[in-house]
Amino acid sequence: MRGAAWVLAIAVVGGGTVAWLVHARGDAVDRQLDAELAAALDRGGIADLGRAQALGRRLVLGTGGGRSEAAALAFVDARLALDYGVPTAPEAEEILVRFGLPDGRSDGSSTMAASAKALLTARNGDREGAARIAAAAAAAQPGIPYPLYALGRARALGGDLEGAARAFDAAGVVAPGFLASRVARAEVLLDLGNVGRARLPLEGALSDSPGDPRAQLLMDEVELATRDHEAPPHGASICAGTWRPPAIETACLLARAERERRAGNRTEARADAEGAARAVPDEPRLLARAALLLAQLGAVEQAAALVTRSRKRAAAEMPTLVWATAAIALGRGHAGALPGGPRPADPETALLVARAALAAGGVGALGAALGALGPTARARDGDLERLGRLASRTPEITARAAHDDPMQAYLDGLAAQLAGDLVRATERFGHALSGHGDACHAAGEYVAALRAQKLRPAPTAFARLRAENSHCVNLR
Repeated sequence: MRGAAWVLAIAVVGGGTVAWLVHARGDAVDRQLDAELAAALDRGGIADLGRAQALGRRLVLGTGGGRSEAAALAFVDARLALDYGVPTAPEAEEILVRFGLPDGRSDGSSTMAASAKALLTARNGDREGAARIAAAAAAAQPGIPYPLYALGRARALGGDLEGAARAFDAAGVVAPGFLASRVARAEVLLDLGNVGRARLPLEGALSDSPGDPRAQLLMDEVELATRDHEAPPHGASICAGTWRPPAIETACLLARAERERRAGNRTEARADAEGAARAVPDEPRLLARAALLLAQLGAVEQAAALVTRSRKRAAAEMPTLVWATAAIALGRGHAGALPGGPRPADPETALLVARAALAAGGVGALGAALGALGPTARARDGDLERLGRLASRTPEITARAAHDDPMQAYLDGLAAQLAGDLVRATERFGHALSGHGDACHAAGEYVAALRAQKLRPAPTAFARLRAENSHCVNLR
């Protein structure tokens, strides 16, 4: 079954916390399979998860599996389903029902099963119920990391990233070798905007398991937030493969699309972002990240559809979802305030801050926003550099009349407008009516400039904008 080979890291605690999996059996083959299952869970590398799933299925579907093996397989299936979009949730649910798990016993098998149930409950959208199940299991067996991991995932989906980080940290204290909690903690720290703290657990995780794709791709996010866009991707080897589960495929496409946008390759970035939208599973963080990027590239309706999917699984307060929603509102022509609270360490949020400042307060507010972001952010991002030239009113921006980039055309139009050149502003706005996040604002400026000259737009002028952004306020 293909799901068995769709492997992401589930590294679990050392032999002491999984020893309950290994039972004395009369059959030597079953004893060996049990030992291999425990060892695979203990290692937790890429091949190990697939091995654990295959071993668990052989034992549970055969005659050698009991409560322990069933609980382990359900937990692996639940993690793959919730975190990575692998279609293994039905199997996990069926196993729990068939073995009557969790059954209320105070042992490792029931705790593992409760952890699986919490993850499945969170996947079904009941985050509060998932947190209750996980918290009760953690209280019953405080020395096992799995319910703490499930508690962290439920809290993160509910928007409580600080609480999620505490749960993942507690899992790491209980079981320092539990790779999954360290990687998940780094993820929520990134979404809290704390790149420095996110780097440390990722470096440790990659030292212990260099091939872990989730850790590699999260380290890519760290690098995107702190280094030049030309830095080689940390997860290049993972993304160069031809066969990846949906979550890894999506993360690879998003990482490439972000680099392309920052380098000024908007067409390529849009193609990869749309590819990510087609591949993305029902994983709320990935859905929100894809939505944010698509909105900044002008595909606002596609972005809105992803946000709708994300809200079925996560609370509206989840920071990545909050910022994606703000990007959609800005793309539709609204100029409201940006979200309070944490700003995820995603280069797209820095661009969104600058764009929102320009829309709400003009060039003066844009300059202040760019100053707050700092010169290094502008140097690493081609679009922030474009905005910086507008804020400083550098002549270079008004000299690019034939520039094909639609965002540049929009900024050229604003520069011409500031210079009092209405004819030139109209021409440049006319080339900025689709293909970038501020196309709706460009449409408003275009109509106003035409009206000032007693002219009207061509009937087909906004056809592409309607297709990309049907709720643009300037299409009414």
